[in-house]
Parts: sequence; structure tokens; C-alpha cells
Amino acid sequence: PMKIKFVTGNSKLNKFTSVNGNEYRIVGFGIPADYDFTLEGKRRNTCAGAKDCRSICYAKQGTYNFSNVKKARLEALEQTFAPSFVEDSIVMLRKFAKSGYNTVRVHDSGDFYSQEYLEKWYAIAAAVPQMKFYAYTKALNLDLWTNKPDNFQIVQSLGGVWDKRLDIAKPHSRVFVNEEERIAADYVDGNLHDGFAIEGFVKIGLVYHGNKNLTAADKSKFSLRVLP
Repeated sequence: PMKIKFVTGNSKLNKFTSVNGNEYRIVGFGIPADYDFTLEGKRRNTCAGAKDCRSICYAKQGTYNFSNVKKARLEALEQTFAPSFVEDSIVMLRKFAKSGYNTVRVHDSGDFYSQEYLEKWYAIAAAVPQMKFYAYTKALNLDLWTNKPDNFQIVQSLGGVWDKRLDIAKPHSRVFVNEEERIAADYVDGNLHDGFAIEGFVKIGLVYHGNKNLTAADKSKFSLRVLP
């Protein structure tokens, strides 16, 4: 079986206690951000729904640019094409669960690039009910809800091509240019930790904190006055 490229222990996935007193130990899986590839004769992109975030994407900055990280993410993407991806992921995650991990972050970089790929993750989550799964996604063109297992939290991410398809009553996140705008809009602080996403909070605010300075154009994209 393949050794699926799950990761543990990076700064984003540290163990933490959530707002409700639940402790999460997180395993992550990521593919390259905004990466063009061809699958079964079709041109695809790992972040097809991305729009405003392309120029400031944190998954194109810092450690994500290290050659070893890039190589691992590309190998992870290629693993998702394999017929045994679901089965091999289930085997590995059951082992992680036995060793104390209880949560899976799907895509700290990259996104669902097709309905078939999304369904693979739903099949994995359904087979490992002892773990919680969560993902931020701009792939609002996909059917995110019909087959979603109860242990999988989907957080719709605003700032993409398909924002008009957002279901505002379901969990979603917005990028804000500062804390004041986040607080004024009554969104929880998603920068604190991922507990809000894991537990299904509806309004998650993310204040930009990447290495690149926001330009005036960037700020106008994320300003409250232009967000739906």
C-alpha cells in the first residue's frame, strides 16, 4: 500500500484545546496550491475556485516554497489519482486514530479539484468515524452537501470565483484586513486556532497575516463594503 503523505506537527496543526474544552490532535494532508495539471485529458487546477487570494496566498509563501515541501505536496497530489488512495488513506488514518490523533485537516494548501476527488475524501471520512475531518474550500461549484458525512465539516471560503453559490447559513470564512473589521462583522477569530472550523461555527473570520504586504487593491477586495 502507498504511504499517504499525511503530516503532523507543523505550526498550523499543533495540538490545542478548543473553545468547548475539546482537545484536537490533527493530521494534515495538502497538495500544491494553485497548480495546473492534466488528469484524464482534462486541464485542472488545484485551486480552481481561487480569485482574490491568488496574489496573497499563504500557501505560496514561507516554508511552502522549500523544495522538499513542494516535492511532498506534488507527490501527495499524484497519490490522489491512484485507485488505492481511499483504501490506503483509511488504513493509515485508523493507525493515527489508535495513536491518539482525532482530527484530519484536508488541504492546508490546495483544494478539491473535482467532484470525484471530493467524494474520495467523503468515503475516507465515512470509513473513519472516530476522527473528525474539516476543510476550507472555494470549490463552491461542487455538490458539497449531498454525500457529506456527519464527521466532515466543510467551511466555505469567500473570495473565490463561485462566491454567489455560498450558503450563508452554513459554515463559511472571510478574510478581513484587520481585527476591527472582523469584530464589527461578528465573526469569530479563526486565526486563534482551527477549533471553530472543526466544531462547525458558521462565521469564521481570518485576518490576513501573510508575509506579503497588502496593497491598496488587495485591501479593497477584502474590505467589508464589497463582501456579500
